[in-house]
Amino acid sequence: MICDLEVRMRLNKVQRAAYELIQADARFLYTLVDMSQNASNISSNYIMMCQPYIGIFADGAEQWCKKLGLKAPLFNEQEKNYYDALRQSHKLLEKTYSEYANLLMSKLAESDQYFYSIRSLREKVFGYYNVGTDLFNGEYCGNTILGAAYIPMPLLSNQNVSIMIKDLSVIVGELAGFFGCKAFAPYLYDDKGNTVECKDFHFFNNCPLKEKNELGVVLFSILCNINYATVFIENFFLEEIPQKFKFAYLQYYYLCDFVNELRLTKGTNYSIDDALQNRELRNCLAHYGLGQYLEEKDIIETDILKGLTVKAFNLDYFETKRQLFKHLLNLRDQIQTNILA
Repeated sequence: MICDLEVRMRLNKVQRAAYELIQADARFLYTLVDMSQNASNISSNYIMMCQPYIGIFADGAEQWCKKLGLKAPLFNEQEKNYYDALRQSHKLLEKTYSEYANLLMSKLAESDQYFYSIRSLREKVFGYYNVGTDLFNGEYCGNTILGAAYIPMPLLSNQNVSIMIKDLSVIVGELAGFFGCKAFAPYLYDDKGNTVECKDFHFFNNCPLKEKNELGVVLFSILCNINYATVFIENFFLEEIPQKFKFAYLQYYYLCDFVNELRLTKGTNYSIDDALQNRELRNCLAHYGLGQYLEEKDIIETDILKGLTVKAFNLDYFETKRQLFKHLLNLRDQIQTNILA
């Protein structure tokens, strides 16, 4: 395998910046593996909620290396199709309201049918659960319906799904290894000072929603997405890592239009400040193609995002992130007030 120094010597300044951002994502995935083996207080579906971003890394890193002629691991046909579909799941909110709602409700129906069919005697008497949720310090940061919508294969009643996902994940480890993830320590995380828990519910008989309908599921999933980035990733990881901005921004970018869709389609009054919506920045975060937006003079080596926010908004990383989180959490609070019991 080509060493890290040899790769860097082949690249221009913009390509090296992209390489380092891909490397940071590889290190993040390495940290997820470390968490699964060593974190003492977390057993939730945090990896399920991260699936779209794993897809972005795998698909983006493989294509980036191919374009530059780097001898990185390559997808076979099955892996190519899987990770192309997985990365597309970060754009679910690009769908119309009807498309997104229908997807979530179909996954809820599948879950309900499955868990109804395997009810124990006790569950036949006292009721059964069909949705699992993840909470971090009391905030909902994930749910199994949204997780199922991310994965481009059936999860329930599929005895081979664990083996299939494990086999498909090998290429991700190989790509992360190509970018030298094991040369770095895992990102620091706090697995002791936070409350991480899972709660199961029956939607809609016994669930935390005041709005017990399709719109409630859609809004709850938006709330989980926002909290995953701005609460879980932000607070569980102790260092200021690129993923804190990246995950939040990709949600924000699509929410700006989806919130308008909600107002038009469902007559809601939710709002989000779209001042930071920038297609070029979104493309850089989702594809690693910095060369289409940044010139060498734009690169800021010491910046967490290599100068992307300065180019997009003439704001440094920390101020841009502060504004981004403010916009997202404002929307989260609007939704939470209306839908949570």
